[in-house]
Amino acid sequence: MPHNMTVTIDDPLWDEMKKHYDIRWSAIMKEAVKNKLEALSVLNKLMNSNKLSEKEINEFAVKLGKKITKRR
Repeated sequence: MPHNMTVTIDDPLWDEMKKHYDIRWSAIMKEAVKNKLEALSVLNKLMNSNKLSEKEINEFAVKLGKKITKRR
């Protein structure tokens, strides 16, 4: 069963989004949520099966998140 979610967007961001009327922003947001959940799943598996410290796991999570979103 699909669920709706309300997201509040500040005016400057909204103004930029409106310039790209051809983009389905809801699809972009769904993909972002999916990517975050995948990263959290990997992180949880690491936490349950590894002897890394919490700090090491958090540092790895940041690096993984950047790779998933292709940022540096």
